[in-house]
Amino acid sequence: MSALGFKGTGSILLFCFFMANTTVWATPILSDAQTRYLQQRGKVTYCIDPDWLPFEALSEHGKHTGISAEYMALLQKMLPVPLQLHPTSDWPASLQAAKDRHCDLLTLAMPTPSRLDYLNFSKAYLAVPNVVVTTKDKAFIRSVADIPALSPVGIRAGFGTLELYQQRYPQLQLVPFHDYEQGLLQVQAGNLFGMLGNMGSISFSLQQNSITNLKIAGRLPEDTQLSMACRNDEPILLEIFDILLAEISPEQKQLINNHWLAVRYDQGFDYELFWQMLVAFVLLMSIISISYLKLKKLNLALIEANRRLEQLSQHDPLTGLYNRQYFEPRVQQALALCQRQQLPLTLAMMDLDHFKRINDKLGHNFGDQCLKDFAALCQSQFQRKDDLLVRYGGEEFILVSVGCDAETMQKLLQDFLQRLEAHQVQLNKQQGHCTVSIGWYCDIPPSDMDSESLIELADRALYQAKDAGRNCLVRSTLARSFKPDC
Repeated sequence: MSALGFKGTGSILLFCFFMANTTVWATPILSDAQTRYLQQRGKVTYCIDPDWLPFEALSEHGKHTGISAEYMALLQKMLPVPLQLHPTSDWPASLQAAKDRHCDLLTLAMPTPSRLDYLNFSKAYLAVPNVVVTTKDKAFIRSVADIPALSPVGIRAGFGTLELYQQRYPQLQLVPFHDYEQGLLQVQAGNLFGMLGNMGSISFSLQQNSITNLKIAGRLPEDTQLSMACRNDEPILLEIFDILLAEISPEQKQLINNHWLAVRYDQGFDYELFWQMLVAFVLLMSIISISYLKLKKLNLALIEANRRLEQLSQHDPLTGLYNRQYFEPRVQQALALCQRQQLPLTLAMMDLDHFKRINDKLGHNFGDQCLKDFAALCQSQFQRKDDLLVRYGGEEFILVSVGCDAETMQKLLQDFLQRLEAHQVQLNKQQGHCTVSIGWYCDIPPSDMDSESLIELADRALYQAKDAGRNCLVRSTLARSFKPDC
């Protein structure tokens, strides 16, 4: 299949799915005094970094998206008053708004000495590995000490990591940049030794800007610990949000991370032992005077490690399909190609029917087997070089296809419905069947259509397929949705 894909942007479809599968808190969590305090306030305002995907951002339409948006959706379910976004132009403006008390909290922030003057910080609820990015000719970096003295290193300006690194590592020649892209381009040009940053932001920027000749040279020992920051002149706010954050389960946190953070490290991997063995290996090779051959092998290992990191950043680990983060730029490319060359474009949203019921009845392992079987059937059904299959989140999948006419695509989708319905899922002694509802768009897209509108059309058709009884497909165009084909 060709490389069409998506980075997480918090679309309407994912939001609806996530909210439908989220716990509803039926019993009071807060004390009477805390509830009265919130009711007297009437609302809680918050600020975000408007340009920090995959963690948080403002969309083109001014909507809060990213990891923190999904956390705020969970918190809103537990609160008796609305959470209201206070938009700002950039992160320094958000910090200033918090300092001026225009917003009551910051969704994701690191505690630093200067911020403690006006903010209280919750317990960290999101930890992200810090990495260093270099050109491909550089060796592994296992700690800050491995960065050559007086070598300029880029870092994101305005973030807490800059203040902390300046205090802890005064020997580093840190060069602040307004965004990661600027710093990475300077590394690419040879003006910087490397760029420091968290894995999520670095991976997002490398892929978003199609930077392929750099590598993640190593993970630093200290992770970025992100908390919720509340105004310190009303300490009861911190008490409230510490309580609410503690109510979010590890499973819910993992689901959010899976949606947005593409690159993952194996939990069982012993990095300390890995680095110790690598150092011993290099020393041994120096002693026996065959450094050239061993350095060549080391470079091959680096290439393989970067290939594996790239694979992890683009694919869903359970099904092997492309993931949501890979999807967005590729669907935009497909849309632009079809608009330019007047080709038909298909986007089909596929949602497994009653998947929660399958999990509840037969267990999550059987549910995972359903997802894997579904993905395998998709791959055997849609094999054109311009077909892209994506696990969009949970039991939701997307097919993007360029150049296939509506009649042919309808036959393919209808045949897939029948194949899936007839397929028997087996795991150990358990057996079962699953079906899927499909909403799809197939047409030559108009010049003013964007990817959000395209997804929304297919999403609406998907819900019509569900309303029609599930296990069917509904086609949508700009003007109308066709009769369900069940």
